[in-house]
Amino acid sequence: MKIISTILCSAIMVLAELCAFAQTNPYPEENDEYAYAIPVKYQGQKPIINDFINAYFGEESEDELSGYLSDLWHRYLKNEPLDKNEKVTVDSKNGFASFEKVYPPDEYDTEGSRLLVEMCYWNSTDGNHKIFAESVQHFHGNRAIETEFSGISFGIYNNATRMITYVNQYEMGIEVKTGMEGLGVIVDKGEYFLINHETNERKPITEEQYNNWWNEYPIVTYSLPRVGKDITAVINNRPEGKKEVVVKWNGLRFDVQQ
Repeated sequence: MKIISTILCSAIMVLAELCAFAQTNPYPEENDEYAYAIPVKYQGQKPIINDFINAYFGEESEDELSGYLSDLWHRYLKNEPLDKNEKVTVDSKNGFASFEKVYPPDEYDTEGSRLLVEMCYWNSTDGNHKIFAESVQHFHGNRAIETEFSGISFGIYNNATRMITYVNQYEMGIEVKTGMEGLGVIVDKGEYFLINHETNERKPITEEQYNNWWNEYPIVTYSLPRVGKDITAVINNRPEGKKEVVVKWNGLRFDVQQ
C-alpha cells in the first residue's frame, strides 16, 4: 500500500510539473498539433551548430534550394573539394554557419547573382529552449531580389525532448515595415495604376513608372549575428538608399526597433 501511495505521489508531482511548464512555456507553438517538429541527434552534453544543420538537412525535401544546400553541406563534411564559386563557413564557437554560392556574369546574365544562407543558434532565457535561425538572401548584381525561398525562419529547440519545432518570423515577433505594404501595380484596360489593396485606391501612372516599379520595390533581407543575438534587417532597393533596422533579442523573442 505504501508503494502504491509513493507511486501516486510521484505521478502527481510529475503531472504538476508538466502543468506548470505548460502554463509558463513561452513557446506554445511547439505544442500545436500541426507543428512541424523533428529530432536533433547529438553526442555530448548539448547540440552544436553542426547538429542543428544535420537535423535541418536530415529530412527529405523536394525543393531545389534545400537539396542543393544539403549536397553542399555533406560535401563540406566529407572534405570534398567545393566549386570555386562555393563557400561554407562554420564557426562552432559562436554557433554560426553560412553557405555562399556566386553565379558569375555570363552571356545570358551580364550582372551575375549570389546566394547567401546563414544559420545560427543561441539559448533562450527560459532555460528550457534554444533558438535556431535560418536566413536566405538572394542578390542579382547589387540588388536584392525576392524568391520563394527568401526570408528568415526559426526553430524552437526543446532541451528536454530534443525536438526542434519550426516557426515563422511573425511567431517570433519580427515584422519589418518597408512602407509599401499592400501596394501593387496593375494594368486595367490598357492603363497603368498603382493600387492600394487595403483601400482599393488607384493612382494612374505611366508605362515607364509601371515598369520601373518592379525594380524599385523594397525587399527586406536579414543578416544573422555571428556574435550576439540581435539581427540586422536591411530594407534594400529604396530610391533613397538602404535602411538598416535593428531586430533586438529580448530574451524570448524579438523586438523590432523601427
